Amino acid sequence: MTARLRRHLLLTSLLALALVLVGVWAVNLARVKRSVAVNAAYWSEPRGEPGGLLYVALGDSAAQGIGASSPGNGYVSLLADRLAAATGKPVQVVNLSSSGARIRDVLDAQLPALSALGRTPDVVTVAVGGNDVRAYDRATFVAEADRLTRALPAGTYVADAPYFMHGHWERDADQAAGLLRASAAEQGLRPVALHDALAAQGWQAMLTQFAADWFHPNDRGHRVWADAFWTRMAPDAGRS
Repeated sequence: MTARLRRHLLLTSLLALALVLVGVWAVNLARVKRSVAVNAAYWSEPRGEPGGLLYVALGDSAAQGIGASSPGNGYVSLLADRLAAATGKPVQVVNLSSSGARIRDVLDAQLPALSALGRTPDVVTVAVGGNDVRAYDRATFVAEADRLTRALPAGTYVADAPYFMHGHWERDADQAAGLLRASAAEQGLRPVALHDALAAQGWQAMLTQFAADWFHPNDRGHRVWADAFWTRMAPDAGRS
């Protein structure tokens, strides 16, 4: 076999591998996009067991479990499982989050839906702000974050903004995270250091903890989100 033929075979093999990888990525990206409707339908009714703790989740697509292989592998479901294991009580989840939500959507739609439940939840989590960071304005963010924390029920676990890794996106996200943490603490809520937990995973997390759209967490990423919440929630769950 000549050197020229070997090079040709190598290039052909590399091209074939690249096409396979692109095809796999395209399939996974399409699955992520389809999951927006699938997960919304899944969470359109309460999940879990009634008669015990009521857990209400607020927020955006991460709370919907987008990026995970199924809603059951999203961080909200993982937290419900941990609550049940820690307390020995059944847990029912009402997930009022919505994909694409910003802080104002939680204020305008999700909190009224929470009030309409007719029962005070035992646990409330909220993770929102990532979509606000994508069109970040500090003054607007401060005003809306303060409105949010004043309106949330006492004892709500409030995640700060997620980690954006690079450039001005991360500078904005880091500032937004600090503002949201401070606002939550000022209102006597329970801040969750999500931003720091994600940053601690390092740059390699981009390759191992993100879905095909490189924005939403995959199963491994959702476990990191759940761990960040659980670090703050576990001591309280032990007293339930």
